[in-house]
Amino acid sequence: MVAGVVAAVVAIVLGARLGRDLLSNDDPPAKPAEPEIVRFHETVADVSLSYPASWKRRQGSDPEIPLIAVAPDGATTLQIRRTVTGLADIPRSKLGLAKKYIGRIDRADKSVKLLAPAKPVELGGLLGWRYRYTYGRGRQAGAHDHYFLFKRGLMIALVFQVSPANRLAAVMPQFDRIAGSVVDGGPEQ
Repeated sequence: MVAGVVAAVVAIVLGARLGRDLLSNDDPPAKPAEPEIVRFHETVADVSLSYPASWKRRQGSDPEIPLIAVAPDGATTLQIRRTVTGLADIPRSKLGLAKKYIGRIDRADKSVKLLAPAKPVELGGLLGWRYRYTYGRGRQAGAHDHYFLFKRGLMIALVFQVSPANRLAAVMPQFDRIAGSVVDGGPEQ
């Protein structure tokens, strides 16, 4: 009987200790807060995307460049350029023709070095091409992650830029998140 009482007391003490340890553990770490974003809607092409709220919008004078956004570091930017092409909507089977319309980026500037072959892409339902390349020399050098998207006779270019070029790998996740936020048809409802 004494052994039974001792066993019961030990069980109660161990149970109480285990319960206290379980209840006293800290809550799991909170998920890091998502950075605030700005949703930009380009009305002529009816396309939108999101970029970090910490990026400052710059006013440009060219109506075909409705957005210039600059990261806090001052050396990372996003530009949206809209160009009339006169091309009808381009189906996936004709995307090669659109690439011919873009031409060769490396011909326009001999300092351009493609980092990978041009790649067909689809962002928010829009088809196009993605080019990653470095450009310039010395203090004028940098890198672009450049998308050409086609919609109803327009080419919408997203130009992500970083300087110096060796920072491209570090900012690519942010560029990819912004590009991944593209929505054809305007702001998300």
